[in-house]
Amino acid sequence: MNRFLAPTLLCSLSPTAGGSLCKLYPVEPYHNAIKKLRMKNTYILIILFFFSISIKAQESQISILKDNWKNYLLAEEVNQDMIPYFYNLKPDGTWSDLDYTNRQRGNWPLRTHLLRTVEMAKAYLKKGNQNYKNEKLKVHILLAYNWWVDHDIVNLNWWYPQIGVPQNIGIIMLLMQDDIDEVQWQKGMTIMNRVVFGDKTGQNLVWVSSNIILRSILKTDTTLVAEATEKIRNEMQMANSAEGLQPDYSFHQHGRQLQFGNYGLHFLEDQVKWMFILKDSKYDYTPEQIDLMRNYFAQGQRWVIWNGVYDINSSGRQLFPDEQHKKYMRVHKAASEMKKIDPNHADLYQSICEENDLVGVKYFPFSELTVQRTKHQLTTIRMCSSRIKGSESGNGENLSSYYLADGAMYTMKTGKEYLNIFPYWDWRKIPGTTAVQDTVKLPELGWDSYNITSDFVGGLTYEDCAITSMQYIRDGVHANKSYFLFPDFTVCLGSAIHGQNNQHLQTTIAQCFSTTPIYLKNGNILQPENSGTNQSVNARSFWHQGSGYIINQGLDIVLSSEKKTANWTKVISWVDKEEDAKDVFTLGIDHGTNVKNETYAYAVFPNMNKTDLAKTEKHLPYQILSNTEAIQAVQLDACTSIVFHRSDTLKIHDTIELSCSVPAILMCKVNQDQLSISVCDPTQKLKSGQIIITSKGKSGKTTFIKNITFPVGIDKGTAVNMTQNINTNN
Repeated sequence: MNRFLAPTLLCSLSPTAGGSLCKLYPVEPYHNAIKKLRMKNTYILIILFFFSISIKAQESQISILKDNWKNYLLAEEVNQDMIPYFYNLKPDGTWSDLDYTNRQRGNWPLRTHLLRTVEMAKAYLKKGNQNYKNEKLKVHILLAYNWWVDHDIVNLNWWYPQIGVPQNIGIIMLLMQDDIDEVQWQKGMTIMNRVVFGDKTGQNLVWVSSNIILRSILKTDTTLVAEATEKIRNEMQMANSAEGLQPDYSFHQHGRQLQFGNYGLHFLEDQVKWMFILKDSKYDYTPEQIDLMRNYFAQGQRWVIWNGVYDINSSGRQLFPDEQHKKYMRVHKAASEMKKIDPNHADLYQSICEENDLVGVKYFPFSELTVQRTKHQLTTIRMCSSRIKGSESGNGENLSSYYLADGAMYTMKTGKEYLNIFPYWDWRKIPGTTAVQDTVKLPELGWDSYNITSDFVGGLTYEDCAITSMQYIRDGVHANKSYFLFPDFTVCLGSAIHGQNNQHLQTTIAQCFSTTPIYLKNGNILQPENSGTNQSVNARSFWHQGSGYIINQGLDIVLSSEKKTANWTKVISWVDKEEDAKDVFTLGIDHGTNVKNETYAYAVFPNMNKTDLAKTEKHLPYQILSNTEAIQAVQLDACTSIVFHRSDTLKIHDTIELSCSVPAILMCKVNQDQLSISVCDPTQKLKSGQIIITSKGKSGKTTFIKNITFPVGIDKGTAVNMTQNINTNN
């Protein structure tokens, strides 16, 4: 008999017979059952084995992120300004210089409690630091942490409970994980658990996702890590008509609004940080994203830092005390960190950390910002339009920013010309703007910002020159405002200036700190002039602090050089900071009231000796060819810069006339028998146009017609280049 079929004797007690009852059962079903059970158990073991491997792999990824994050934090320098606070806590874990009842919505001072605690934790764990493993410091860290999680203060500004507070609480927990007891740990997790993705976009989404990853590390929970890291990495791409990084390497947030130095700078810092933290993990960035970040440095942020400060036009709403310098240093720090992530291009990042000797001119069409950099100065011009928003205010910040994006033009050499000038400023006299002058409190813009009702706003560059122009329409004021940037100077033209009845208009040329006398031209002699407030002067040329100003058109020239007291509350509601009185220089053209069809024309020479001013005025290096409602044009040698506000014709040479069939910004250069042309559509609405070139020679006139097909899509507003052979001798 087959052994698998042999019967076996199984006995059981019979409850009725009171004895044993033996039955014969076939063995085959029994063995099959055992076999199935063993197979099932084997499957379970296999599943458990691979699940265990998966868990360990996920934990391994969490471990990489945790180690990278701690290494990132401990590689940072401890903030020296906070060290004096490390050992002066009160017994309850608070600092006597902080107001713990403060619930200010913007730049919340009480967050300083957490920032100090973070620096203390870094100092405690940073090898080589004088406070490394100091037991008294550890006690103070835990006191400060415990006070916060015990009181769990929630600011009404959503940013703090979702971003600002968990951002710092989580870092303290990450660094001090081995020393926080279980009860206090859970209180910290209560704060961290509030963070949700929600409907955030742009940099706000990056911040929220960062906090979710930090919470995941603290919990050793991988549930949301993949989603959160993907959201952060996904922001490292060009935004397609949305907030974030723009195709011209500027940055938008709160709609189509330039936020280079606010959200855009946070974006730079956070993306570099995450490139460090995600390095060597399965969540790492792609090589293409590293390339994109490199370009954001090279073609974006690098352009707007200068000699220790960050450009005002690019700063966003954060015009805080010393903020221009702080933003500059944040770019440096990010560039220094990027050398470790992108070592093949370390020279680029090192150059940003040092002199940043970038020279060139660039127009950012997605943000209507023009930047010119020479060896000696930085000049920037910011505009807004029906497409691009102006400035904004909120959380008690940027309260007087009404005209900040209306053609503001700043020129910096030392970097100190505007450093902390904001509480001294007359905010109706922003350099470069044409604005209503009155004593009414300026309206606060709010989060909605503003657009002007003009489509005609744009610019182009050609070699080392640029043009930027706007048809300004706001609050009943109309003006054609064009800026012609050449390597050594900028010519500013205004035409067709109109105001409503009783509106008093002024175009401001300069408003900056004054450290040297003002020199006016009086015949051939330059004499110092001490003026009062906004006095009319009988002069057309001025020298101040190494810069020359020549005014070609404009009836009433006004200037002042006066000692002003600071008032930060006009800028930021929550800053109560005393400043010494300082001298402020202001120069402008007063158009008066009931303005109709006024014009102005002036040139700014950022680097000019006093003795050269009179010579330059007698022999202007530029020629203003037109400053009318239809055409504004300036010529320098063989280069002619033209703004056609409507279809018209301009004579650019004794033998050459140029017509444009559509509104356009155009730059052309005559080189022997060839005419090079660069042209753009500032309205970003045109499909095509025509340029007609009429060349007059010995044998008569020759006409050339150049058809223009304007770019579409993300290239709208950019230049079309063309050449035409001409012979003026025939």
